[in-house]
Amino acid sequence: MSATAIPYMKRNVTLLALCQGYAQTSVTVVISVSALASLLILEDKALATLPHAFMWVATAIAATPASLLMKKYGRRGGFAIGSFFGLAGCGFCTLGLYVGDFWIFIAGTSSFGAFNAFNQYLRFAAAETANDEYRPKAISWVIGGGIIAAFVGGTLAGNTANLMVPQFVATYIILAVTPILMAITIQFVRMPEPEKPAAASPEKKSSGRPLTQIMKQPAFIVAAIGTSVSWAGMILMMAATPLSMKLCGLETDVPFVIQWHMFAMFAPSFFAGHLVNRFGHLKVIMMGFGLFALGIVSGLTGVTLANFFITNMAIGAGWNLMLIGSTTLLVTCHTEEEKGKVQGANDTIAYILAAVSSFFAGYLQIEIGWNAVMIAIVPQVLIVVAAVWWMRSVSARTVAAE
Repeated sequence: MSATAIPYMKRNVTLLALCQGYAQTSVTVVISVSALASLLILEDKALATLPHAFMWVATAIAATPASLLMKKYGRRGGFAIGSFFGLAGCGFCTLGLYVGDFWIFIAGTSSFGAFNAFNQYLRFAAAETANDEYRPKAISWVIGGGIIAAFVGGTLAGNTANLMVPQFVATYIILAVTPILMAITIQFVRMPEPEKPAAASPEKKSSGRPLTQIMKQPAFIVAAIGTSVSWAGMILMMAATPLSMKLCGLETDVPFVIQWHMFAMFAPSFFAGHLVNRFGHLKVIMMGFGLFALGIVSGLTGVTLANFFITNMAIGAGWNLMLIGSTTLLVTCHTEEEKGKVQGANDTIAYILAAVSSFFAGYLQIEIGWNAVMIAIVPQVLIVVAAVWWMRSVSARTVAAE
């Protein structure tokens, strides 16, 4: 299939990448300031990452409904619906800080979680708007659109905190621009019409294979593990970073570190698609594992600004390669008819684990320390290694049997 076989392919990828930038700007700001904002209205400081955790709980809860809504109403309609949750998040967070109500603030971060759930399907929208040859690059370029957030989100979080009283109120008010821009931009994307499934017999309504059957595929298992660990490990580190840096007297450097962490999360996207085409899904996932390992080593060797910087950069880049390798592997597991339930199941699993990581991040950091956060990531990434090795073994046995 030629690069021109799908109309507006590269134009759509560009617009979807821009939407990714808007979406990730919201996530960057919430992650950068939610724990610090919580300290203003909390007595038990160990609960400071609770709003962040609720964001991921809401993402997990909304992941499958968001996928099914998009299957019914289309990608553009689904992303527009998600934008309303982004606006609600800004409103609730602003109100919660203004009146000093922690649970209203949590309602705001939870709304951001629902917004985030819809936005995670931008990478799948990229896959659908590209042909087979261009698909890995389309996925990686759209994920790479989040590099906008590294600079816009970091600047927003760092420069708006004290514009109004209470602290961070202005941050959330200004942040409301991003879901509005998202809702407008997505309307200019021209998604291809979904392929109609083959006609089903009167006795059996066609809905593709059962989800349980699809989930038994080695490719699905490895893709789900890679996606889950990329999110859970990265979120555990990212949620604890602002608290740890504050305890180390580096609070003013938090926006700088988070900004460059976000840069590292998305910058590899500009060549990750090429890596997938050249080396394959599994090797790119393992490259992500190597970067996670580098970040953990850096985190365990000190708590200076340089250590936080290297850890955030390495794990951010590792997240990117692990996620892109897993996503391009996942889209080989399902048909057009099956995509809603398969993508929804994959992301629901990932965000449940991300929520668990975020819940424990505050406890591990406050009660035990930064080293405990780093050590908690180790078994997660080792599971990825085991899963990749297992899939390679299964593939080798299959080839030998043939």
